[in-house]
Amino acid sequence: MKQASRAGFTMIELLAVIVILGVLSTLTIGGYAAFMEKARQKNAADLCEQVKVAWTNYHRDLGFWPEEYRIASSGVKEMDTDMCLVLGKAGLLDVLYIDESASDSRSQTALRRNRDNDAELKYGLLDPIGTRRFQKGRSGTDVTEHRFQFVLDVNEDGVVDASDGLPAAIAPANGKVRGDAAVWCWPEEGKGAKETYAKSW
Repeated sequence: MKQASRAGFTMIELLAVIVILGVLSTLTIGGYAAFMEKARQKNAADLCEQVKVAWTNYHRDLGFWPEEYRIASSGVKEMDTDMCLVLGKAGLLDVLYIDESASDSRSQTALRRNRDNDAELKYGLLDPIGTRRFQKGRSGTDVTEHRFQFVLDVNEDGVVDASDGLPAAIAPANGKVRGDAAVWCWPEEGKGAKETYAKSW
């Protein structure tokens, strides 16, 4: 008498397939998360380099640093509203800011948009980590947690170092960054982190 052919899978076979799929999913998700983190860090490094080039071109075109920077008590400044406006109005950096001539009811539609039409880019550089903090400012929404900071070569000796205000904690081993500007970005933990997220050097 012929034995009836078996249809379907046994419980052990199904469990084996589930385990294999689980392992593959874990590996895929882990690899994707690492890829996204590297992409965010690369984006932050690119933004640091863009700001560095913008400040370099500003000084070479005009021959001086902006008053908003020179009156600062410390050499470290943030890419905040004022600094972004300086470079944005000079056409050296693609940033967004609120149109001062717009009424409060139209402030959201009066944003000067960047090339990517990113509505989240208000007052400052886009945060590659995505944890920007907002509050009501003088013209709509202002950013309170700027992750990008910089120091300019106010001595005009071709390097940014402690004499210009470069913090020793983030400076390279020799304490000097060649060029007109040193730009860096802080990680998700903020400015209290032990290491920067990206640098322009």
